[in-house]
Amino acid sequence: MNLPHDRGSTNGLPHQDLRAATLATLAAVILLLAGCSKPLSRVDDANPAEVAKTNPWKTAASRLKKETDLAATKVVLATLSADVEHSTGQRLPVLSAEALQEVAQLIPLSPEDREEIAAEVFTPFDSAYLADCFYLRDAAIALALSGLPAEKQAELAFAWVCRQVYLHPWLQPVGPQQFLVHTLPPTAVLRRGFGSGLERMYVFLALLQQLELDGCLIGPSDPGPSTLIYEVTTPIKSLSDYEAAVAAAPRGPFWAVGVRIDNDVKLFDPWRGVVFPLTLNQLKANPEAAKAWAQDAAHRPRVTLDELNHPTVYLAVPVNSLSARMGEFERQLHSELHVKVAYDLSALRAKQAAFGNWQPRFWNPVGDPSAYGRVARTFLPVELGGADRAPAGGRLYDLYIREQIPASAFGQPAGLEEGLAIDRLRGAAAGKLYQSFIEPPNPRERIQRGQFQTAASDVVAKQQMYSNGLERLRAQNPAQQAQIINEWIATTNELYNELRRSRFNNDKDAEARVQAQIDKHWSQPGAILLIDRASAEVGRAEASLLLALCKHEQAERLQARLEQTTGSDRERLQADALDAWRTALAAWRSYEQLSSAHAGFPNRAAHARQLSARAAAFVEPKKLPKTDEKPNPK
Repeated sequence: MNLPHDRGSTNGLPHQDLRAATLATLAAVILLLAGCSKPLSRVDDANPAEVAKTNPWKTAASRLKKETDLAATKVVLATLSADVEHSTGQRLPVLSAEALQEVAQLIPLSPEDREEIAAEVFTPFDSAYLADCFYLRDAAIALALSGLPAEKQAELAFAWVCRQVYLHPWLQPVGPQQFLVHTLPPTAVLRRGFGSGLERMYVFLALLQQLELDGCLIGPSDPGPSTLIYEVTTPIKSLSDYEAAVAAAPRGPFWAVGVRIDNDVKLFDPWRGVVFPLTLNQLKANPEAAKAWAQDAAHRPRVTLDELNHPTVYLAVPVNSLSARMGEFERQLHSELHVKVAYDLSALRAKQAAFGNWQPRFWNPVGDPSAYGRVARTFLPVELGGADRAPAGGRLYDLYIREQIPASAFGQPAGLEEGLAIDRLRGAAAGKLYQSFIEPPNPRERIQRGQFQTAASDVVAKQQMYSNGLERLRAQNPAQQAQIINEWIATTNELYNELRRSRFNNDKDAEARVQAQIDKHWSQPGAILLIDRASAEVGRAEASLLLALCKHEQAERLQARLEQTTGSDRERLQADALDAWRTALAAWRSYEQLSSAHAGFPNRAAHARQLSARAAAFVEPKKLPKTDEKPNPK
């Protein structure tokens, strides 16, 4: 994962050759698995006369009420571009050159941004953007914040972000003592489950968009880039060195994220996961009141007093939300789909004006590929609607997938000589974990979208599958197991040598015969045991963690309802919430017994302990476990 020793090194340092090989193997696995995913629905060649009889927007709404993943949005938008013209005789609206220039005067736009905004039909990235908006819409709906004051909505939404994204910046080594601090788009961070303080800000902004609250970023007058080169002064020779380097990673361009509440801005600290002690107006009136908070040595990264004295407010919106076609999509379908996808020029100006004397600027620096407005487009490869045309295997997206799979999946058993066999073994182990926990919609996504029953059933089944793998490993004593594996490896080497000879001799019949033998051989106990060794322990731990997270979120929903309820329902809800917290606490304690398998995921077990402590605060208020942060049931 993020640790250098998890990239296959033997001394705690990155091993570049193995890293390149595993990326190539994993890219091949992902491409293969992509063919097994749900296929895109076919877009029929519509009869113009038939289309004219229907309302294409209603048809799109009907489809999107059933499915909102990338496959569905691709089909709907591809069909919609054509059907609107067939039914109305007019194309989708586009911004005039003058209107685009007015937008560009508010928001810095790169040439690629302008091209994306000015397109006359829905673009490939529109589909990805729309799918992301639905993802965050579902998360907003699942939080059940409707009817609450805006300030309370913001507090509960921010707490959800910090539960779903535990704090751990992604550092990619680019030199002997240099790291690149990546910033990824909101849904990628949510599916992964960890990120930097800035990535938490991005997720919060995307959620606020769907809640239709005005979010902002707080930083200096010149905030700098979102992706940074970080030079470590102390050589990384051990796990503790690496963890120290992660803890001291640079903060990035902003020191807080905010939400406009009437004429003030409520501030949130994404590193500490708490509400800032002052609002923006209070900070302006008395910056000294935040001095103790800023200088608290127990928390990093620290904010300087100069930054507190001179805060600048920034707004940020996705580039694709600025197009006229997305504006038309929202005008036609917002009342039916309740998804926020667009900001027109008047909305941008109104958003800016709502902050009053703070006079916020829009942040979208032209040379920054990871700026909030374009980060998803530059991150995704072209086959997923993005702009990254680099070869598979070395793209940022491929690295992101690789970071989520443990090093155990890429191990090389002693005695296995043939490269093709090693690649196939790695692909099988990595593919199993990829399909279980990474391929969308993964269990985290289901939990975040409020699909608790589906998510729980899914992770319980995965928990059993990986437990079965561990049982297979325990079924033989070590000597028997070693014999089964060694015999399988010896036969594997012989078969692949024979395959090589048949190919060298161009003997197609022999090649087909040996290939059939190889395929059958991969179903033998030796292969299954090797795959179990690589995936079972970490897979069972991940399933246990996700089950606890699912139960925790259900308890959080009941607790939020309880705190807003008075009258006769309160006693019943109190009992229901207590039962839910007991279930969550039991799940967290079950995970604690398995968490050592997640040693390659810094801060994952620590985050679980914090959530466990919160559950304990409701169940066992007099027996709170010791944690770095005091649990607060409120």
